[in-house]
Amino acid sequence: MPSRKPVPAVLPWLAALAAAPGVLIVAAIAATRFGGLDLSISYDLLTWTVARGLAWIGLAGALVAVVLALRDLKGRGVYAAIALILSGMTVGGFLWQQNQLSKDTPRDVSTNVEEPPAAQLADLNRHSTFTDPAACPAARSIPSQVLAQQASSALVDAGFPVTRATTFQVEGVHEGAWFGFAYDAVIRIRPGRTDIRVVARDARPDGGATCRLTAKIVEALEAEVR
Repeated sequence: MPSRKPVPAVLPWLAALAAAPGVLIVAAIAATRFGGLDLSISYDLLTWTVARGLAWIGLAGALVAVVLALRDLKGRGVYAAIALILSGMTVGGFLWQQNQLSKDTPRDVSTNVEEPPAAQLADLNRHSTFTDPAACPAARSIPSQVLAQQASSALVDAGFPVTRATTFQVEGVHEGAWFGFAYDAVIRIRPGRTDIRVVARDARPDGGATCRLTAKIVEALEAEVR
């Protein structure tokens, strides 16, 4: 019975290389959320420059691992499979996210373009409110005067802890789960109409997150008034 060929020492290292981008991204997220690391370092540099570059290097290494494993799939195949799966998922994730971020999506969404709700929060008017309703079809006003309690409940249900509430206006802030990108929201209550506005604090493309968060508030508010 032929003896099994020894596993080349480089194979475990190639598998580890494929896992390195994911480990770096997790570390960057943790440093941002718990260590106060600036996004220009954790997001722009460590994630989108270093980790993305490592992802492609890891994919190249995974292909090398596959070639090395062809001589002994039973003994070496597991390392090649791990490297190929991890690197493929990482590169695929970067490509998908890059495509999402390349889209021209609004970062200031209002259900009332002519008279968008304002807020006491500083710099809420940092972006230009979108003028094409088709940019975010989910941005629709509520054709009734809701209660402040209903507006507060809708914000909380949509992931916006309330920061300020009056009889005719409720405000909240949402922080993303990963890098903590913040979004301000305001619900303005008037006789016969309730308007919503969501604004991204960060100037980076958000892949449509502002619109998705607006949709969550609208859906939660509509559920409240049914």
